[in-house]
Amino acid sequence: MEGREKLIDQLTGIYNLEGFYKATEELFAKNPDKEYIIAYWDVQRFKVINELFGRSAGDEVLKSMADRIRVAYKGVEGTYGRMESDNFVACFPADLLEKLREFSDSGEIIYTCEGTEYRFAACYGLYVVTDRSIGIASMVDRSRIAMDTVKANYVKPFAYYDESMRESIVKEQMLMSDCDAAIREKQFEVYYQPVCNASDGTIISAEALVRWKHPERGMIAPDVFIPLFERNGYINILDKYIWDRVCAMLKRRRDQGLDIVPISTNVSQMDFYNKNLCEDIIEIVEKYELNPQLLRLEVTESAYADDPKRVREIVEKLQNYGFVILMDDFGSGYSSFNTLKELPVDILKIDMKFMDDLGKGGKSAIILESIVRMTKWMSLRAVAEGVETEEELNFLKSIECNYIQGYYFYRPMPEKEFENLLNDPALVDIKSAVMVGSNENDFSILYSESLKSEGVFQNMLGGLSIYERVDDRMEVVRVNKGYYEMMKADNIGMVAEERLIGKYMEEKDYRELLEKCAEAEKTSDTVHAQIRRRRYDGEEIWLDAKIRFLGNKGKRKMYYFYLMDITAIKKAEEEVYRNRYSKALFRVFDKVYRLDYDTGYAEVLHSVDGDMKEGDRVYYRDFFDKFQVNIVSKNRTEYSDAMKDKAVMDRILSESRSGGLSVDYRINNPEKMGFEWVSATFFKVETGHGEEHYLVCIKRI
Repeated sequence: MEGREKLIDQLTGIYNLEGFYKATEELFAKNPDKEYIIAYWDVQRFKVINELFGRSAGDEVLKSMADRIRVAYKGVEGTYGRMESDNFVACFPADLLEKLREFSDSGEIIYTCEGTEYRFAACYGLYVVTDRSIGIASMVDRSRIAMDTVKANYVKPFAYYDESMRESIVKEQMLMSDCDAAIREKQFEVYYQPVCNASDGTIISAEALVRWKHPERGMIAPDVFIPLFERNGYINILDKYIWDRVCAMLKRRRDQGLDIVPISTNVSQMDFYNKNLCEDIIEIVEKYELNPQLLRLEVTESAYADDPKRVREIVEKLQNYGFVILMDDFGSGYSSFNTLKELPVDILKIDMKFMDDLGKGGKSAIILESIVRMTKWMSLRAVAEGVETEEELNFLKSIECNYIQGYYFYRPMPEKEFENLLNDPALVDIKSAVMVGSNENDFSILYSESLKSEGVFQNMLGGLSIYERVDDRMEVVRVNKGYYEMMKADNIGMVAEERLIGKYMEEKDYRELLEKCAEAEKTSDTVHAQIRRRRYDGEEIWLDAKIRFLGNKGKRKMYYFYLMDITAIKKAEEEVYRNRYSKALFRVFDKVYRLDYDTGYAEVLHSVDGDMKEGDRVYYRDFFDKFQVNIVSKNRTEYSDAMKDKAVMDRILSESRSGGLSVDYRINNPEKMGFEWVSATFFKVETGHGEEHYLVCIKRI
């Protein structure tokens, strides 16, 4: 029994990879003359399922897939299993393909959550087994490669493997067979790309990159072998090799009395599945007797999104040991700002996609400037990577992004060439090289005697304020010019008359702010918070706040706030969030509307019919009145009230077990010369920032 358990996937109860291989080998041995097909498939954009509905919902999708497989293959002389994550495989007699076509060609996964049905596309690769000598693993590889050719193809969600795909297999196998020798013979070379001061181009650090100088194939590009290594797990070995080579170079130069700068190296997403990751990195640093701050570690947003809890624990452990953590490609993910809030980092490497519309009047420059300002106020260092033109450099300097990486100053270069640069004192800024974080905004001045100088306080950049708290009552007692401008206050008198901050915040947001103030008092340290409030002109804004407890006298407690306006960033992320959520619904429903209870109009987010287009607005409050004769429900009057009163809708949704309201009705269809039935589903979506949106999704039955 114990041996069988090792062959079973614990989540789905079907074979795991090892179990599938073993069962399929036995199947082939039992039926030497029968022709078989191996199918490999996965759920496209599976991570989106986890993000939209939670990881437990994702697990339910996988278990639902396994249940469908069991039903489809009941009585079939074949095998099936789950390879990893959302990847499944099956082997069945070729003559049964037509009988299984409904399953294998569906290209769609149906998942029901609390009475509501969701559909997600899947894609399939099929390999007709003609040569059993290649082994089960190679057969699965061929079906997987066939699957890769139709990813994101919703018209044709399956493909058969053919010999035209063989070349890629051969190339991959040849590369993988050369890996061990490449490590042994040091064919992998470390290239270095400097990070420079924007003002004068002097070097403060560098990023270590890998190149494969193959003795027969020449220089192999990273985008060829890195994805292959990540897929096959060899990336862990390669990363350790790079960490070791970088540390060896740093030790050699240090022992020779030569200048050194911190070098950042990538920690791949797959590395975080190594339970000994921290120990491996620490062991290398200790082996070469280096200060851990010299080996900086770059983590991507995608690595964090894959397993937030595990990545955060590992990063915190490494940080506590003394390593400097960089977030690479910041801005490339769906929720960059939220990731930054959750993941402890020291340096941001900003994805230069923000510069795509530089000079075209786009919003990217505004967002980039906000991010740079945010890093300063959070005492982080920001590095803009991918800087190639003087126009980009000048813009970055204008927003005080002081550190850049890119072709404008240096391309990646071999180790010897990089060391030649370090040997020239005029090219290296050693003082900045050893500094971690950003000390450009020293807030100690605000807590010293200098605070008595009105000129210093008033002219500090950003919004500064001092708040007094008595029990749960907070009011502003002192602000600077930046605060007036941020809050759109016309004069000092307005602030004096409207100084109770609770008047400008929702109760939930105000309670969270009070908790942050209590945390600042308890820890005697600066606490970060994101505040949503209304300005004096009534417009809602988002602020990033640094809060510090100044002291108390009796019940009166004083807090210092350093504020930055992050509204533009929040709106940009909100737009991405809504678009991502909507795209998931677009694959399921014929039409999707967003209801505006203030105006009574519904905005069209999606329509498969030509009668409407995205952005159109239709009046919806008389929906149930218009179709009341055709609506199948005894609660027509109540539902009609819900369309007119948000409170009624909230009550109905809260009482619903599924969290939604579904109503079936019929409409006249002249083309079909009769009526057709339609289902409307109403539900409420709360975004990552606490905003609520009411959606109605329409589907023909």
